Amino acid sequence: MAGSGTRDMTFHSGGGFKLAGRVYLPDPAKDLKAGFVFCHGFGGVKEGVPVGLSTLMAADGWTVLTFDYRGFGQSEGPRFVLNPAEQAEDAVYALEFLAAWSGIDAGKIAIYGTSFGAGAAALAARLSPRPKAVATAVGVLSGSDWLANIVPWAALMEKREAALRSISRRVVSGEIEMVDRADIMVPDPATAAVYTEKVPMAMESLFHVGNHEPMRIAEELTIPALLIGVEDDSLVPFAQTMRFYQKVRTEKRLERIATGNHWAVYNEALPRVHEVTSKWFSQHVL
Repeated sequence: MAGSGTRDMTFHSGGGFKLAGRVYLPDPAKDLKAGFVFCHGFGGVKEGVPVGLSTLMAADGWTVLTFDYRGFGQSEGPRFVLNPAEQAEDAVYALEFLAAWSGIDAGKIAIYGTSFGAGAAALAARLSPRPKAVATAVGVLSGSDWLANIVPWAALMEKREAALRSISRRVVSGEIEMVDRADIMVPDPATAAVYTEKVPMAMESLFHVGNHEPMRIAEELTIPALLIGVEDDSLVPFAQTMRFYQKVRTEKRLERIATGNHWAVYNEALPRVHEVTSKWFSQHVL
């Protein structure tokens, strides 16, 4: 059974940027008066991977807020500059917007992040007192380790230098140097087969990604944490999920998906992701 559809809206984030959001609404008869913010991944938009899980969770009675980070999709901000610290800030503001949504109990809010958005969700869960639980799937939880895993060392050194040069040019001229997303997130063959569309991204994003370390705050989380990982993931090593899980000191659960690669959580493993996420949020938020 589906929920009551979606509603597109905007809200303001840090720096005064207006962000584009989409709210998945539950059927009034099943409305739990509770909700969560969905943080999507690397260079994505709200119309992409959030749709599947958001639709299923809305059918369960949850109100789900998805949104475009600043500079991406329909949101305002410098175009295609991926700065994880700013994305985490956007997620904090999204939590406050959802808490103010008509009919929502502000004490029944959670946060979910997938792939690169998992780190934004973890950071927001540390920064904001709003969420009562956090869940992540196939998460990039150390940007430096992730880059070192997907880019050969010599090439990574060259890319770091190029990122710094692009920052130098921007501070003088204001110009943002653009490359393709794949020039930063260098795809393996399985990833290249999925990411066929060209997506522009600022070269300086590599600098920010390399300094993105949610792993360092794992021990500081104070809310229940669900970690979902795919053991065969060739884009984001399962070891990142394991390391983060081992560091978490609060109530936690690790959900292993044995096969299916990075995109299983959006496709064949989606029913399982939905089941464990719904159970986790119901247990700790309602």
